[in-house]
Order: sequence, then structure tokens, then C-alpha cells
Amino acid sequence: MQTHPDRLATVATLFGLRPAPPERCRVLELGCGDAGNLIPMALALPDASFVGVDAAPKAIARGQGLVAELGLKNVTLEARAIEELAPAAGGFDYVIAHGVYSWVPAAVRDGLLAVCREALGDAGVAYVSYNALPGGRLRQAVRDMLVFHTAELIDPRERVAQARALLRFLLEGVPGEHGLGALMRDQAERMLARSDATLLHDELAEVNDAVYFHEFAAHAVRHGLQYLAEADFFEMQIGAASDPAAQALLAIEDPVRREQYLDFLKGRMFRQTLLCRAEIAIDRAPHPEVLERLAVSTQAQPQGEPGPDGKQAFTGPTGSTLTTDHPLVIDALKRAASAWPAALWVRDVLGPQATPDDRRALCDALLRSYAANLVALHVHPPAPTTTPGEAPRASALARHQALGGQMVTNLRHASVRIEDDLGRRLVTLLDGTRDRAALTAELRSFLSDRGATVPADLPDALDRSLDGLARLALLEGP
Repeated sequence: MQTHPDRLATVATLFGLRPAPPERCRVLELGCGDAGNLIPMALALPDASFVGVDAAPKAIARGQGLVAELGLKNVTLEARAIEELAPAAGGFDYVIAHGVYSWVPAAVRDGLLAVCREALGDAGVAYVSYNALPGGRLRQAVRDMLVFHTAELIDPRERVAQARALLRFLLEGVPGEHGLGALMRDQAERMLARSDATLLHDELAEVNDAVYFHEFAAHAVRHGLQYLAEADFFEMQIGAASDPAAQALLAIEDPVRREQYLDFLKGRMFRQTLLCRAEIAIDRAPHPEVLERLAVSTQAQPQGEPGPDGKQAFTGPTGSTLTTDHPLVIDALKRAASAWPAALWVRDVLGPQATPDDRRALCDALLRSYAANLVALHVHPPAPTTTPGEAPRASALARHQALGGQMVTNLRHASVRIEDDLGRRLVTLLDGTRDRAALTAELRSFLSDRGATVPADLPDALDRSLDGLARLALLEGP
């Protein structure tokens, strides 16, 4: 979700920019691989245009094959090196470079930022992710062990298998319940949870350089760019720091220095930084009233009943909370949660009768909730259906992905795991041509062909599964 034009435009809007509307934007992705990031965006934004470049011809060929299979006309993929690009000046509204900066030589990093500057329009936004220090020191230590252990191996599959073997060795054998031993085990566990492709790219790559944030920001300045924000707005907040530390951070006027000291406190390992042209004026204090132009979505749920004082607590999936006694705020959060995975326009939640005090209270509460990662904000909200119809439909991409593996991309641009064969089979059938009776018959045949027991309540199980897929944002509207 962090690379989606909706996310980039939303954050830019909060900081006073006037970014291009996602539905009609121009996107360039550097190091796009097989376009697994671009293709879902292109399907969801048919009037936008997308260009992806990558130095790996085989990855580009795979992406081109999927583009052709899905019949997409708004995606162009090119097998080219970043440092060879000469984009048209101001030709793109958004430039994305995910998993590239830390994994290429210094000359290519220079080229990457030069392309961002040249390609971005006046209010354009670039997304660049990279490994960060000081937290990256620990990650680098484990990577060094993996590189040493796999140094004599050539076959990628064997390298990954041996890397996993060493990580298990570290996880089981590092002594100590506290200090460095505990940190090493935690890092080994995190790496073991990654996919083979991610482990190969991130940890076993020839180049993997972490940088301090102030170094990255200075590098951007040398290319006529400036720090705008983080793609995850909540990562910029200082609420988790102690009161003395928070006060010290607030006293730092330079946003780059403040972010650097925040990284020191957090031990940050990874950043997803947004950049814009150096001459753009940025409003560093987001104004709550801007939210009246946005939409809100949330999975936050009320905790129990309101107290005697009317206060109601809400908790999100990540554990973030908000407590409020304002009736409009309580109603808005409940309505937004009921609409999940779709979003509600804040102006519609307010209604025409809202007073200035009501508008201020709701927008302030939503901005604080966004900062706490309790809600998401959108300039172009996702529009999955929340109610499966008689002939439900999943996206063409999700149906294609379900044929080949457990991970599918939903309509909120997030990856969703469907572990069981029957669930994946159901997704492949959801092309909008089959009603419930036809779907039930197909699933019964699928189970019978495999010698599996057909549940007596298969139609009811189908209804539950469809409701679950809708909650996962996998079903398209009419």
C-alpha cells in the first residue's frame, strides 16, 4: 500500500502540496522487477499510465506476459538500467523506487535520484525505500554471517536453503535471554519469515548498504530534491518517546535532524521516504481541516460500551487506541469500521448540518488517529464491495495469482494469503459469470475429484467464504 499513488498523494496533500489525482496520474517505477507492484495499480486506475523499468530482461518479459494476458493498455515495461534513463522533464507525477537504493552501487544511486528529479512534475512525489542506520547495523551483522556461510554456493536455491539453515542455527543456538543474544535471535526469526525471493534479494545480494537518514537526505539535496515525509505517516510521530525525549525532539526545528534523532531512539532499520522538488514549499504542520477533502477507512473496533462519562475506546489491529467522548467522532469511527474494506468520505460523515466545532473535532480526531495508525486516509479511496452479489467477481489479477500460489493482491493494494486449495479454487472461479448455485456445483466437483468429503452445508460454507473474501477486499463491485 505504501507505494500506491493514493498513499503518496494523501501524504503530499497533508503537507500542503497539490499532487496529481491518482485516477489520472503518470507513474514511473525504477527497478520494477516483473511489475508485481505496477500491474495491480494499473488495473485499479485504468485512466492512469504506468511505466516500469528494470535491468533484468527476464523479469520484464514475465511482466510483459502478464500485462498482455490481462489486456492492460496503460502499462509499459522496459528492460533498461536506471543510469541509462533520460526521462522527459516533468513527465511523471509519481516515481517509485522500492528495494533499489540500498542494493545498487553508488553510481546507480546517483542515477536513481537524478532520474527522480528530472522525471518529477512540479508537484510530483518520489518514493524511495532503503535500509537505515543505526538499526541496520544488527541486520548487517546477520547478513555478513549469511554471506560467509553461502560464499561458495552459486545456485540461488541452494544459497537460500543454506541461508535458512544458518538462520535456524542462530535461532536455536545463540545463548542469552537478553542483550545481543536476544536481538540476534529476533533478527534471525524475522529473516526466516521472509519469502525465498526476498531473502535472496535483500540479504544475499552483492550490494546491501544501509545509510543514516541525514546522509540520504543530503544525497537528495544534491540532486535538487528535498525530504517531504515518510510513506507511513505514523512513523514520523514522537508519541512513543518519553516526555523528556519528546520535548527534546520538538525543540529541533530542522525536520531532517529531528527525524535523524528519532531514528537514534527507534533504532530504525528501514525507511520509506517521500521526496519532492527542492523548490516546493512544504507545510510541516498538517491542518486538520484538510481532512474534509479526504476519505477514511479503518478496522478499529469499539471496546465495550461507553463509560458513564460517555467515553468510548477504539482499538485497531496493530494495538493502537483512541478514546473519545465526542458523539460525532464515535459515530464516524463506527460507520467507517462497518464500511471496511471500503472507505467513507469525511464530508459525507460530517453531513450538511455539522457545525464548525463538529468539523474541527472530527478532523482533529481523525488526524490523530492517522498519526497513531488507527485509520487510513485517502484522496482516492479503494472501492471493493462489502456485500458479495449473486455472481461475485474477484479481480482478474487475483484470479491469475490464485492459480499459481497462496499470495494474491487485494483491491487495497495489499498482499493476502489464501492457504487452502479450496479457497484458492474459489477465487479462480469468481469471474462474475457464476451464481451461487454454479459456484457450489464447481466446488462440489473440485472436492469430489480429489476424494475429499463434501460438506453437507457447502452452500452455507460458500456464503461464509464469500463474506470473508469481501472482508479481505478481494471482491469487486458491480
